[in-house]
Amino acid sequence: MKCGTRSLAVLGALALSAMGLVPAAWAADVGQSGEASPGLVDTPIPDIQAVGEGDDSAMVGATVTTLGVVTAAYPAAESGLGATLDGYTIQTPGSGGAWEPGRTRSDGLFIYAGKKGEIPAPGTCVRVTGTVGEFPATSAKDNPQSLTQLAATSVSMVEGCQAPTPIPAPRVPTPDEAEALESMLLAPQGTWTITDNYQANQYGTLTLTPGESPLRSATDVVAPGQAARDYEAANAARAIALDDGTNTNLQKGTATEVAYAYLANGSPARVGYHVAFTKPVVLEPRHGSFVFQPTSMVAGHPDRSPVTITGERPSAPTVGGDTRVATFNVLNYFSDLGVDEVGCAGYPDRTGAFVTAKKCKVRGAFSREAFANQEAKIVSAINALGADVVALEEIENPVAVGVGTDRDASLARLVDALNKDAGAGTWAYVPSPVAVPEAEDVIRVAFIYKPATVAPVGPSLIHDDPAFTGLARQPLAQEFARVSAERAAPAYFVVIANHFKSKGSVPEGAPTGNVDSGDGQGNANAIRVAQASALASFAARFAAKPTLLVGDFNSYSQEDPIKALEAAGWERVSGAGEASYVYAGRSGSLDHVFANAAAKPLLAGVTSWAVNAQESIAFEYSRAGMNAHLSVEADNPYRSSDHNPELIGLTLLGGDAPAPTPSAEPSAAPSAAPSPSAEPSAAPSASAAPVPSRAATASSRKAPARAATVSGLARTGADAGPAIGIGILLAAAGGGLILLSRRLRRRG
Repeated sequence: MKCGTRSLAVLGALALSAMGLVPAAWAADVGQSGEASPGLVDTPIPDIQAVGEGDDSAMVGATVTTLGVVTAAYPAAESGLGATLDGYTIQTPGSGGAWEPGRTRSDGLFIYAGKKGEIPAPGTCVRVTGTVGEFPATSAKDNPQSLTQLAATSVSMVEGCQAPTPIPAPRVPTPDEAEALESMLLAPQGTWTITDNYQANQYGTLTLTPGESPLRSATDVVAPGQAARDYEAANAARAIALDDGTNTNLQKGTATEVAYAYLANGSPARVGYHVAFTKPVVLEPRHGSFVFQPTSMVAGHPDRSPVTITGERPSAPTVGGDTRVATFNVLNYFSDLGVDEVGCAGYPDRTGAFVTAKKCKVRGAFSREAFANQEAKIVSAINALGADVVALEEIENPVAVGVGTDRDASLARLVDALNKDAGAGTWAYVPSPVAVPEAEDVIRVAFIYKPATVAPVGPSLIHDDPAFTGLARQPLAQEFARVSAERAAPAYFVVIANHFKSKGSVPEGAPTGNVDSGDGQGNANAIRVAQASALASFAARFAAKPTLLVGDFNSYSQEDPIKALEAAGWERVSGAGEASYVYAGRSGSLDHVFANAAAKPLLAGVTSWAVNAQESIAFEYSRAGMNAHLSVEADNPYRSSDHNPELIGLTLLGGDAPAPTPSAEPSAAPSAAPSPSAEPSAAPSASAAPVPSRAATASSRKAPARAATVSGLARTGADAGPAIGIGILLAAAGGGLILLSRRLRRRG
């Protein structure tokens, strides 16, 4: 009888659909069926899948013949890609249909056909002869998640097969369950959430987790150490990648002309977006872990997607109050470009044109076009925030780069761009103090503000302390006066901008306690604790004033540096559960807001604008021209950086105005660096603050004097590198740790 005749197996699939376990369309997608049994075959698929050493098949190297219904097919000819799966998946006729907790052997098998081999259509029943192997062809010890496959030497069509039925999957299978379900059809149930989209524009994958929230960074939730390791192990058990039906690197060669599977302009697939499955998928090991593989190639054919993705990009938040302060890491904003630096190379787009600088003196954009895209996004984001004061991180210091004598040149360029968009005079910047350190980092922290609502009081103060020198950007303090025509006296407040040492490296000669210990805090933790102690001592001089500590602390909320600041009397007021950064599929906050006792009663609200971290890097200016089907959307603020800005609302005009701080500028004694788990307290020093001064304009800028030694007034140190390795860890047998990432990426 012809395979197209409907059988009880298909009726069973339809029954599952009627019960809400399997969507109706899936039964039609699975294949064709018949009433007659094709008879016995040499080797059933479960026997081929029986494990020997590790999770490898016990029959590796044997030549066998087996029978199955084609459930997924990936022909190379239709893709236009250089690397594809080059095969198809078969499943035992009539198998599947229910989750079997006691299952030990899979009924699915991948058939490798090669570039020129025949690939039957889904629904076809086939008898295949070939050699059993594992892919990649490594031992179970080296690659415990290899794919059992049959390298086909002959294929014949068979009539009279019952169609397999997808197995409902309400969660991510455990490793043992996954091995017993390898290459079988699954029907993921309920709502899933995107927890990582970093590889959506390179390998076409989204990492999903069941439920309605993305996975959290362990040390943003629990204490470092065993609690963090346990938390991350639970995270890893709840994450699985949705692949795109190919193993192609979509950033190379002709693949850059292929539309992404799950990512497009108008469909950004943000972290936190919800996913519902509308078609079955195949569970198979790829790239070292099990994935949901669509039953056909979705790369280049997004209409074949097995999921629907829903969510909305958030508009700028509101926080209340009459004065708003923000902190924003602007991702290496350099107005000096790689194209103008002799010998500077760059990272190219698909045409070979350089987009960003690569290991040059300058960072950030290489070309003028790339810089225009970067600047447009940053301007859009800052002007949408509605802030009166913005603390900026990762602004270029041209003097330290060695390309000019004006330390504020890039900052002034950004203010000019902001004013061009918002209107002349809307923004001004706080100029550098007269004396700055002799040696500085190429990036710095800075302040911009709106003269209509606030005015700087005196020059800024840059805290010179050994905890920062040569390691990170020194804290920058500025007192502001909130001015209003309806109020005779201004209200004063202080903001201190910060950018602590990143997690990505250990500086040469660093003391003990800075190598990643595996507790979840990454590298350089002791350095960041020392920086927190030094900051607390410096900030204590402003205790009588409403004072905020803001910026990129490169520490999650339960880590030692944050606890050190809290122990010194600073309350972290940025919202619990917010996420200013996404790394390796985990969401958490590296950017924080702290308030002293004088500031807390004035707080009207604190929130993070999820405008950047949750977005795919495909929309970052640095990825312009990487794909023929997607633009970076330079006309909007989304993915203007890799960090989300924090926004703080203050109510300053409702009460009595405190007097400005005295203008003395005392020297700050360097603070000793405590051990990583210490909880230092600030050593108060004499009260000090800047004296009133005028706002900077382009015509009044002068290069600051270079100071060989500066006590109490200094600028930044140097970060050992822009990359961060956050140390997101999976606890393995014997206490081993596995870093779950296909490749490293920037973080900081």
